[in-house]
Parts: sequence; structure tokens; C-alpha cells
Amino acid sequence: MWKPEPAWAWAQLGLAAVLLALMPVVDRLGWVLLVPVALCAGASGFRDLLLTPVLTANAEGLSVVDGVRRVAAGWPEVDRLRTVRDRRTPLLELDLAGHVVVLSQRRLGAPVGEVLADLERLRVS
Repeated sequence: MWKPEPAWAWAQLGLAAVLLALMPVVDRLGWVLLVPVALCAGASGFRDLLLTPVLTANAEGLSVVDGVRRVAAGWPEVDRLRTVRDRRTPLLELDLAGHVVVLSQRRLGAPVGEVLADLERLRVS
């Protein structure tokens, strides 16, 4: 069972609150910049707090949160598990019968390589 650190989710919610608190002291252009960033930070923080765990796995298969919905797949439906690198960040890529889910180390709350090794062990057993 993998989930993001709660402190990170609370930090995102705190950022959203600070940005919204700045609204009275900025001009209209500032609103255009602050509102979307505050909404995205708040939505991401709420998602990380409410939709946990992000990834669970057992001998039958796995369940993963993709955006705001949970996708479940049995091991026969898992086409590929691998790590990829996006510029500087390692990512876990799950190919679930044509549906690809990509998760970062921050979203998993654990190093991507360790999560992949654990998933491969469960998949074999």
C-alpha cells in the first residue's frame, strides 16, 4: 500500500490558503495568476488526502488512483510494469490492458524502484 506523505498534502493546502489570502492586495492580473494556481494546489492537496492509498497490490492484482478515479486490474490484465525517467524524475509506469497510469515518487511516498520491485514480487507469486 503506497500513499503520499500527509505533510505534502497539507503543504499544498497551505499554499492554496496563502495564495487566496493574497487576493485583496493584488491587482486584477494578480488574480488571473493566483486563482488558478491556488485552485490547482488545493485540488491536488485534497486529492492526496482523500484518495489514498494511491496504489495497492496483492496476489490477485492491483488498484491504482488515476487522477480522481480508482482503476483495478488483475495481474493477467497488467501488460507491463516499468520505470521511466522524465527529465530528472523517475516515474512508475503501469500499463493496464491499454490504460497507462504514471505515478511519481511523491505520489507513491516511496522510491519508484522499490515499488516496482515489490510489485514484481507480488506479480510472480
